[in-house]
Amino acid sequence: MNKPFDVTLDNCHKEPIHIPGSIQPHGYLLLFEPETLILKYCSENVADLMQCSLDALLEQPLDSMFDREFATMVKGLDYSKGFHEVNPQQTTPIAALAQGLNSNTTGPVTDTQAESIKTQSTYNAILSLHDDLLAIELEPALSASSSSFNPVKNLINLSLNDLAQSQDLNNVFAYAVNEIRKVTGFDRVMLYKFDADYNGEVVAEAKKLELNSFLKQHFPESDIPKQARELYVKNPIRLLADVNAKQSMLYPNDRPVDLSKVTLRTVSPIHCQYLRNMGVNASMSISIVVSGKLWGLIACHHYSPHVVPFETREVALYMGLMLSYLISLKVQADAEHRDSAVLSLNASITAKMAERIFFTDGLREETDNLMRVMNASGVAWRLEEDIECFGKTPSPDRIEALFNWATSTKLVTDTIYHTKTLGKDNPDFLDISDVASGVFILSVSSVSNLFLIWFRQEVEQTKDWGGKPEKTIEFLDDGSHRLMPRSSFRLWRENVKNQSLAWEAVELSSALKFRDTIVNYVLSKSERLELLNEALEHKVAVRTDELKKEIANKEKMQDELVEALATSEESNRELERFAFVASHDLQEPLRKIQSFGGRIQQTEATLSDRGHGYLTKMMNSAERMQALIKGVLSFSRIHRSNDEFVPLNFDDIIEDVILDLEVLVTEKKAAFSIDHIGTVFGDKNQLHRVAQNIIQNALKFTKEEVPPHIVIALNDKAEDFVTIEFKDNGVGFSKTHEQKIFGLFERLHSKAEYSGTGLGLAICKKIINRHQGKIWAESRFGQGASFFITLPTNSGAVE
Repeated sequence: MNKPFDVTLDNCHKEPIHIPGSIQPHGYLLLFEPETLILKYCSENVADLMQCSLDALLEQPLDSMFDREFATMVKGLDYSKGFHEVNPQQTTPIAALAQGLNSNTTGPVTDTQAESIKTQSTYNAILSLHDDLLAIELEPALSASSSSFNPVKNLINLSLNDLAQSQDLNNVFAYAVNEIRKVTGFDRVMLYKFDADYNGEVVAEAKKLELNSFLKQHFPESDIPKQARELYVKNPIRLLADVNAKQSMLYPNDRPVDLSKVTLRTVSPIHCQYLRNMGVNASMSISIVVSGKLWGLIACHHYSPHVVPFETREVALYMGLMLSYLISLKVQADAEHRDSAVLSLNASITAKMAERIFFTDGLREETDNLMRVMNASGVAWRLEEDIECFGKTPSPDRIEALFNWATSTKLVTDTIYHTKTLGKDNPDFLDISDVASGVFILSVSSVSNLFLIWFRQEVEQTKDWGGKPEKTIEFLDDGSHRLMPRSSFRLWRENVKNQSLAWEAVELSSALKFRDTIVNYVLSKSERLELLNEALEHKVAVRTDELKKEIANKEKMQDELVEALATSEESNRELERFAFVASHDLQEPLRKIQSFGGRIQQTEATLSDRGHGYLTKMMNSAERMQALIKGVLSFSRIHRSNDEFVPLNFDDIIEDVILDLEVLVTEKKAAFSIDHIGTVFGDKNQLHRVAQNIIQNALKFTKEEVPPHIVIALNDKAEDFVTIEFKDNGVGFSKTHEQKIFGLFERLHSKAEYSGTGLGLAICKKIINRHQGKIWAESRFGQGASFFITLPTNSGAVE
């Protein structure tokens, strides 16, 4: 039987909060045997849900309690894959189960029976596996009519990019608590960070304006005891909907049932009283786990009962996971930076020790680095006969007394002892707290009493606590007592003395490695050290050779890349020269063809109609050929333009282009809507050509009987660039051609439909590239087209 646990002052840290034997009443819990899916346990309120007695429910199969679709899904699950992909599932419990069960009918309910006895409510079913039981939690499901909450939309909005953009973790923390408060609707959301002793500090807070603030306040380790912290690592989210709600007991109460992964489980009565003392009626916590350890919590408080649906919890949990990931990256980066620095300092120390005949001479020369590697203010050792002190340390006789005490109490079975509160560990040493609040002792040889000790000075701190950090004892009428959480959360300020900065894990690792080095120097013969040094030097030489080869290979690859780039540039110049020469040389024969063809048209009246037709086709082809050659020649000359880039008013360019196209504009009855664009930086003639080509295309590719309407808009304005959009209502083109149209000689229509050489947009792209901008198009067939160009606004953008 799961007996109630009486929490006392002596055993509060042992309270079995993972087996409370009950759940919160806003949901329901059913526990099935995983292999047979036979009901073994359930919360007492399931009887009301199923309209059936608890004894009648037990030992019944899952498919006699839920709709067929849900039962079939559960039967097909592979438990080894977890339940992340299936949670939650919507299901409808069968309310009139009692009729079938009480009449001794077993087996699944038919579809006809199910439809007649389903309840009106739909529930979210959340599955989890607990040792030998499959848990199904039921919570009322969100409906489209009852809530506008969209978990997918919120997950998209809570982008990792939004968080990662900030280099300051405090900004990330503030963003996270604000977003979680918006999503969950809690009155207060705090980010709670643990120190090495699991005291907490509120590092970010979002709250209603009228509430007092807990920001930067500290809370003692006892507020969240060890077993609660362990449970937070196993289950990253915990919800308490109403501290005053009557719990629903687990039935039957024949053994403890582990509810670690059940969100509906009840929480410790001590914690409920703690929240009542704060005036809090509902709470939710999300774990921040870094490297497998509880780094902190996102704590949510509400001052009235507050049920958070599964979908909302998932969004909040996702934010918690993102925070854990970003903090992990920051911690890892800091650790790598510290490791690198420590490694460099250790290398300097060991190298100096190796250079000297007596290694202690090298150690004396490296005392600054020896203190720096441990972030210490002083260091002392006895590696020969006498105690030697460097930096800020106690006197040799106090160091002797400290080592003797540590040897008899702390170093009996270990070779290291470290603390940040020496005066607390042994009040006899309070007199040296100013220079030795923190000590790190390495025992090098217990036989010869050889040691090395680092010291840290006292760091006085002022801590603001959210209430005095202590619990109280309430004595009952029968003479017994019970533990009560503190009832006051008023600001309580403490001046922390006789304490240094905490020793970090990287320092512990470094000290252990350094101890091995010292032991080797003390105990090893010089010949052995020489062999080790030779082996180390060989490895360094080999690695150095490898690095030299790698550097040489990279330099060679870089040289090849530079050479390839130069070859490519020369090839492009040759192609431009060829295009220029070819275009120029082809124009003379064409002029003769056009000249003689014109004479024939004027003088030869004897030509037949067919002959005149052939002659006309020849002249048209020659005209198209000349336009094409001019286009190629223009394309090749773009980068040869002698016009300098200057500040230009793009509005004037647009006005000039429309004036140049006045005849075509009038003929097409075109209308324009033009934004103020402002100043751009570039080649006036070339930008005029770009604008003219795009507008001319908009006037050319129009729908029949539909006057063109052209919109020229300022799409975006950044510090160095502007983006301009040319939008028309013409024939448009398929999305698949959005990139193709900027190629040389690319035409989307036949010559009979629309005239042109297929070079216009290719020339536009090359001009825009020369201006270090961008050009692209967006269109749908029959729905018009939009062309976008990005142009620099100052000389700095094109340097």
